[in-house]
Order: sequence, then C-alpha cells, then structure tokens
Amino acid sequence: MKHAINATVDKNPWARPKIQLNGTAQNRSSDDIALWNALVDAVRAIAKMHDWTKAEVARRIGMPDGTFSQWYAGSYAGQLGKQNAKVQQWVEALKETAGFLEKIPEKPAFQRNRIASEIINTLTLAQSTGDMVMITLDAGSGKTETCRHYRATRPHVYLVTASPHTRSVHGILNDMAAELEVVEYNPTRLTRAIGKRLERVGGGTLLIVDEAQNLTDEAINQLRHFVDINGTGLALVGNDEISGRLVHRQNGPSYAQIKSRLAMHLKRRKPYSEDIAARIHDWGIEDVGAIKFLTGIGLKAGALRQIDKTMMLARMAALGDGCEVTLKHVKAAWKNRDVEELA
Repeated sequence: MKHAINATVDKNPWARPKIQLNGTAQNRSSDDIALWNALVDAVRAIAKMHDWTKAEVARRIGMPDGTFSQWYAGSYAGQLGKQNAKVQQWVEALKETAGFLEKIPEKPAFQRNRIASEIINTLTLAQSTGDMVMITLDAGSGKTETCRHYRATRPHVYLVTASPHTRSVHGILNDMAAELEVVEYNPTRLTRAIGKRLERVGGGTLLIVDEAQNLTDEAINQLRHFVDINGTGLALVGNDEISGRLVHRQNGPSYAQIKSRLAMHLKRRKPYSEDIAARIHDWGIEDVGAIKFLTGIGLKAGALRQIDKTMMLARMAALGDGCEVTLKHVKAAWKNRDVEELA
C-alpha cells in the first residue's frame, strides 16, 4: 500500500523574512542588521527578476545552501557581518556588470554584402548538387557569420567547427555526431551511423566544416567519404592553409580524389571595398574623418572584424561623452586595442 507523503510547498520562497534580528547579540552590530535588511531586499529583487531559486542564488554567491537559507531567514547564528560581506560583494558585482552591459553597443545585424552573397551562392551549389566546395578567405571577412546565417535559414544544413582538439578523424566524427544528434557508443560504427543519418534526411543535405585548416589529411578524406557514399554536400571553410594542402600539393592521401571532387573553390585575400563601406554605414558613422580611418582599419588583417571591435570601444566612449562617434573616438579606440603590430 502506498502512503501519501505530506510535504509543505513554499509557494512564495522569496517572501521577506518576518524575523527582526536582535541587535544586542555579540556577533552582530546595528550596522550589520541595517545592511542585512538592505541586502535581503536587493537579493529578493534580483532573484525574482531572474526567476532564480535560493539554491541557485547560493551557488552564484558561493555560499552553502544551508548557510544562505539561514542568512536570508534571519536565523543565522554565526558572524552576520561575514556573510553580509559575501552577499554584498555579489550584489555589487552583479549591479556593476549590468551597468557595464547596458553600455556595450550591439554589433550590426547580418547583412548580405558582396562576399556574403558569394559565400551563400557557393554553399547553395554544394547543397543542391551534393558536391564538395572549398571557401578560403582571410580572417574577419565574415565567413563564419555567413555560414551560421545560412544554417539558420536553410533546412538540412549542419555546421561543425574544427579545432586543434578535434582535428583527427575520431574528433571531427564526434562533433558531427553531436550536430546530427547521432548516438553511437561504438567508435567502429560511428561513421556508418552518421552516414545513415544523412541518408535519412534525404537529398539536399549540406555539411559545413568551419576552421577546416585544423583538420588532418585523414579527417578531410573521411569527410569526402560522406560525399561519395551518402550524397551529402560538403563545404570546407577556412584560410589559405587548407587550399595550399589540397589544391597545390601533389602528394598526400587521396589528394587527387579530393581535388577532382571540388565543384568550386571560392577564395579571396582582401575584402571588397563596398563591403567595408557597407559595414561602416551599418554602424551609423557619418563623420568623414572617422569613415576614412575605419576604411584603413578594414584593409588590415582581420578586415570587418577589426572595424566591429574598434567601433564597440568607440561607441562606448561616445556614449560616455554624450555624442555621436567622431574621429577622436575611433582613433582612441584603435590605440587602446593595441593591435597595430598584429594587424
């Protein structure tokens, strides 16, 4: 026979404590009690705003659950000032972070500029034909942003990012399995399971591998397997290193097979001038001097990303001055970033 368990559910966990602390105790002063009252109100407001439980707040403060519950309820028997200090530090840090975040401007939304259109057209080719393409562009050109936009706006598109830690066949297959939601604990069956998943999706699938220059030759050859056997489109996206290995070298595992399957290779070293102008316009810059300076930044290594990061700082400085961004703000932002030798 099952017996019901009586339990009391706290319907209002953030109700203000009814206990009035005793100011005559040796381990607390009247100042400690006044601060406790203020902190309780602050914690209540923050927790209710974010819908945090007491356990979550305790974790964020770095305080044991039991200690926090006693502190909040006004029943903590230890040194009240010590616990007040922990809570106050957390509250002040949270307020400072919130104030800082309000000042950070948002980067302009994705815009289909000239290079983005070329990337999208290349990805569309791979997806519609089940072919293999390569996209090699300099850092900061917007290739990752465009690939993410493509995945977000097209069905049956999967995106994985290679890294030095996932450069091997096993590493990239595990990333693919996670992206495709394939669960297979036997490593010897993982390739087949991924292939079957791609086949079940049907025609018109596309696998985008960003930062593909990190992959080993064997890993790239394994990706070719999915094009040949499962008919999925494949886009290798990265920098010149990947094209140098696959297009210009003659020796290596299956290089001839890989090169013969490349339907298209999109490559460009420098950003288009109209793309630089469009990005500056997206930031709402009208100061002629600032536009000229930002154009020069866009021509450096890092291209459009350099403009974005510089403008983030410049916009924050301009907000502090209560004015629009001028050449002074842009120059100061570029100097403060201290990346001239790296660009």
